[in-house]
Amino acid sequence: MGSFTWVGEYNAAVTADVDAAPAPTRRSKRLHRPKKFEFLSWGSKPLIEFLESIGKDTTKQISQYDVATIITDYVNHRKLLHPTKRKRIVCDEGLHSLFGRKTIARIKIYDLLQPHFADNLEDDSDDSSDESDDDGGLDEEDEDKRRQQQRKKQQKRRAAAALHAPPPVPKSCYAAVIPENLKLVYLRRSVVEALLKQDEAQVFEDKVVGSFVRTKSDPNDYLQKNSHQLMQVKAILKKPNSSNSESSAGGGVLLQLHGAVKDFPISMLSDDNFFPEECEDLRERVKGGLLKRPTVVELQQKVQILHLDVTKHWLVRELQYLQNSIDRANEKGLRREYPFKLFTAYMPYLNMLSNLICIEVLPSQL
Repeated sequence: MGSFTWVGEYNAAVTADVDAAPAPTRRSKRLHRPKKFEFLSWGSKPLIEFLESIGKDTTKQISQYDVATIITDYVNHRKLLHPTKRKRIVCDEGLHSLFGRKTIARIKIYDLLQPHFADNLEDDSDDSSDESDDDGGLDEEDEDKRRQQQRKKQQKRRAAAALHAPPPVPKSCYAAVIPENLKLVYLRRSVVEALLKQDEAQVFEDKVVGSFVRTKSDPNDYLQKNSHQLMQVKAILKKPNSSNSESSAGGGVLLQLHGAVKDFPISMLSDDNFFPEECEDLRERVKGGLLKRPTVVELQQKVQILHLDVTKHWLVRELQYLQNSIDRANEKGLRREYPFKLFTAYMPYLNMLSNLICIEVLPSQL
């Protein structure tokens, strides 16, 4: 026995020395194959010897179910359950000679007894016996590893399903009447006037109809607590004409509003922000059925149409406000705005000082 020849992966003949140290190989998992037992009568020799050792009569055949019950009582009587894992049994000398394993699962006792009965040899095939032995032959450590691998696979499947899950379906098709939604479709008077100056009349009607405007409340309505209220534009009664100077100023256009008795010209619209109380009043009217409840689709379409115009107008107002703040903060603004306020605020103290020291203080000297 000097050497031997084997064929590798690439069909090359390789000669290895038997005396040389073997290369490290990956340890494969050993498969538990069914053993061929020696049968004395109706059962195998290990089974008959185990039953006789515990005082059972083996002259008559005992069913597989009864033998499993006998072994369960034997385990409970000798307290052979695992101290931490109560579903496993620690085999003593008798059970080890019967099953050939250090530990077994409690639920596998009936299956492990199958090859010990002569009646089961003709009924069971090789595939079924291999499968039952593989399931029952896993020791404690291998079974724990298998469970951990199954848990990791389930976690990966859940994470992948969460990534590809469809977006949640909204609870309602109607949009919420809140300030965050209304400010996206709210038009000031200056915005409506800017839209009126556009050449296309159809564009003006598409943008204004369905949006919200702010008007003064009816003074005869004693139930209305707010000075202004939010209204939704229903229709344009008179379309703008670019050739007419009066129409370009907004005087020739009337807006028909939902829930309003009369029509409103553009000049009667408010150019300020609305208050949360006015939004709450609008929500109550929508709940009461006095106004049409806006849907999510209608609100999204209107926001897409008005986004550019509302954003441009907001930028112009913010820049103007910023410029006014700069003018008030510079030196000329301080001289023009604060001297009179300082004089009026400190006048009582100046009068007291003038009476004490008899010195007249003039505004020009401050």
